[in-house]
Amino acid sequence: MAKILVVGAGDVGGNLAVRLAQEGHQVWGLRRSEQQDDTGIQWIQADVTESETLIGLPEGLDVVVYSVASPVFSREGYHQYYYRGLRHVLKALKGNEPKRVFFTSSSSVYHQMNGEWVDETSETTPGSFAGQELLAAEQALIKHAIPGTVVRFTGIYGPGRNRMIEQARRGGHCDPEPPVWTNRIHRDDCVNVLMHLIGKSLQGEALEDVYLATDDLPATLFDVLEWMKDRIGEVEPDHDVPEVTRRANRRCSNQRLKTSGYEFLYANYQDGYDVLLTEMGYE
Repeated sequence: MAKILVVGAGDVGGNLAVRLAQEGHQVWGLRRSEQQDDTGIQWIQADVTESETLIGLPEGLDVVVYSVASPVFSREGYHQYYYRGLRHVLKALKGNEPKRVFFTSSSSVYHQMNGEWVDETSETTPGSFAGQELLAAEQALIKHAIPGTVVRFTGIYGPGRNRMIEQARRGGHCDPEPPVWTNRIHRDDCVNVLMHLIGKSLQGEALEDVYLATDDLPATLFDVLEWMKDRIGEVEPDHDVPEVTRRANRRCSNQRLKTSGYEFLYANYQDGYDVLLTEMGYE
């Protein structure tokens, strides 16, 4: 049984904490709001942007997972919750260092926008503030004395994350040419990826500094939307999707993650979205 702290117990972090507790680990979940339930998780109310609230973290931790989400989409918000928040936690762990810290990041750290393939070795010079702040946080962890691993998730979908389904239902359209490449991963695979890497760490296996977590099938926005509209059935008349939907245009490789032994629950968007659509009543 390991001692594990999950900082940021939202959708991914919260489900991860539950899974870890179910496997018999001693789990603490840190979040800004008070939480009480019967999941077996020991809850800590604290704010990563306020270092004084992080005094007295559990001792003897084996693993810390930093899975915080900024509540505001702004440079200041991202700086506070990703870069500064992570640094506050790392400082609070001084003298009580875990064996490894995991940081959940995003493929927005990549700048490639012309359909290129990218992996963990690709250059990262993001132009957006989101990518810049996440990359700064990644580097702060990788350069830290505590061993750290960054997990870059692509577009996360799953229960409650129905933006693409709503776009298709409302007739969202994207021309097939030039292709706009997209990448995604189901929420449950996000949790399982972290479970997989934590398990390898606890077994003393070597981990890479960075893993890119995405399913097997990059797909064009045109293909995804048209497949969804066919799957849903009756949808509204076609109209162009907002430009913001097209801002990323790259193909992400998961080869390093799969080489580590990870097997996907949902290897492509059809598998994952088919389950979601069925649960939503689209037979």
